[in-house]
Amino acid sequence: RDVYKKIMDILGYLESAIQVIIGVLITIIAFANVCVRYLSNGKLAYTEELTVNIFVLMIMCGCALCARSGSLISLSLLFDISGKKGKKILAVIFTIFSIAFYAVIVYTGWDKTATLLHQHKLTASLLIPEGYFMAALPLGGILLILHSIEYMIDILTEQAPCMKDPDP
Repeated sequence: RDVYKKIMDILGYLESAIQVIIGVLITIIAFANVCVRYLSNGKLAYTEELTVNIFVLMIMCGCALCARSGSLISLSLLFDISGKKGKKILAVIFTIFSIAFYAVIVYTGWDKTATLLHQHKLTASLLIPEGYFMAALPLGGILLILHSIEYMIDILTEQAPCMKDPDP
């Protein structure tokens, strides 16, 4: 558990750093696009393409970080009213279903990425292979799987905040 947790801590730090870098990049790109529109009545065509595709990576990394802390949107009624043993059982069940769903994302995302790279399809404005941007989906799916397992381990070892006894 400790080795896996240390690896996941490093991965979480990298994901957080990527989120910051992406946020700064998107802000700069959007600001540059507004300035160009204001000054020349034109627009930087590639900025929209870049912004949308970078946002996909940002969303996938953000979802993975949420899975790490158990913060993904969920219906937690059963989980909240369960005792520690019930939470552990539910965590295993939820993790199995989540991993199955994320595996579908990885599989379909990887299939689409490979297809786009094989077809040598390029983006309209940047002329970058579309598969590079599509790779955010399988990468995000892998991160979701890893962090879901991490959160389940935290629950099973009673390290997750939801497993702590509330202060009287």
